[in-house]
Amino acid sequence: MGRRKDISSLRRQACVFLLLAAPLAAGAQALPGIDLSEPGEKAQQQPPPPPRQAAPPAAAPLPAEGGVLGPALGAPGERDAALADRVKAVQRKGFLKRHRLELTLDLPATLNDAFYQKAGAGGRLAWNFQDSFALAVRGAYWWTLRTDHLREGQAAFQGQLLSSQPVAQLMLDGVWSPVYGKASWMGSRIVHFDLFVLAGAGVVWSDTSLAPRREGPHPAADLGGGLRFYPADWLALELGFTATLYPDRPTTTAPSTASRILAAHLGVSFFYPFSFEYLEP
Repeated sequence: MGRRKDISSLRRQACVFLLLAAPLAAGAQALPGIDLSEPGEKAQQQPPPPPRQAAPPAAAPLPAEGGVLGPALGAPGERDAALADRVKAVQRKGFLKRHRLELTLDLPATLNDAFYQKAGAGGRLAWNFQDSFALAVRGAYWWTLRTDHLREGQAAFQGQLLSSQPVAQLMLDGVWSPVYGKASWMGSRIVHFDLFVLAGAGVVWSDTSLAPRREGPHPAADLGGGLRFYPADWLALELGFTATLYPDRPTTTAPSTASRILAAHLGVSFFYPFSFEYLEP
């Protein structure tokens, strides 16, 4: 009997132990991250990671074809057209005057006298130091022609029409050509041209410079300008205008006044040497 009681007592203790151990085992399984394997097994299952290697430096991007403007200009064909639009070639001048002698023959006619029309024949000899600057000696001889308004003027002013009658003039002028260009002639030929201005000083002979008064030449100053076309290497056509001022006294009883010659010029110029060449620097 005593032995049976011991067995029963052991059974009861075993049951109580199982009842107490079951919740503990369930809680152990529910906890995350608990590894119940042996240390040796864990080392075999998870080998240490290999050491990290430094990443190689990134290669610099290659420049786009066409340089800096390549991406902006697009494809090769578009790039060529765009560069052609942006890069402009500077053309050579079609006519050179530097270190050339110039001889001009012109026909002047006055524009400022309604009673006495003056027509003349003149010329200019110039040396071109540069394409844009020349020093010239200019002269003209004048003929005075009476107009139909002279009789009406004499009747209105009782025959007192006082005006200076120029006979000739000789001037030393500086000629400056600041503008150069070209134009199409009849749609088939390119003609080169330039605009010029001139200024200088000299003398004018009038009817009072000759007999019977013989007062000699009068000091004068002039200013003018014009347009020249160059159809050939040795030839130029000119259309110009000049204003010449000089003091004169038409009668001995009148004071000296400033007389003027306002004239239009139509001329032709010849250059020597007859041809020119470009000298590369």
